[in-house]
Amino acid sequence: MSLFEHLKLIEDPRSHINLNHDLVDIIFLVLAAIASGCDGWQAIEEFGQENLSWLRKHRDFDNGIPTRHSIARIIKVIDTEILVMTLFSWANRLREASTKPLIAIDGKTLR
Repeated sequence: MSLFEHLKLIEDPRSHINLNHDLVDIIFLVLAAIASGCDGWQAIEEFGQENLSWLRKHRDFDNGIPTRHSIARIIKVIDTEILVMTLFSWANRLREASTKPLIAIDGKTLR
């Protein structure tokens, strides 16, 4: 399963009237922005605006990038435990596919 297929398993807690932006799009935006060094909601929004064409290579982003207030509000209502377990599950699938016993994220296996 891809990252996006894993993220689709997260329940969207928003009401039907607040679904202008796809939940998977928003989570992907936040993950990509954080991986790129962004450290706040405004920085995440700016990252999205500056990299929208790249983001659209991976997801639709039909309604563009949400405001920083919307991003924060949406991320804050997601069950953190489920998000973390989803990301762990995805990383574990990658590990299994590579037939490695573990994934070293600190670079020690490179030495």
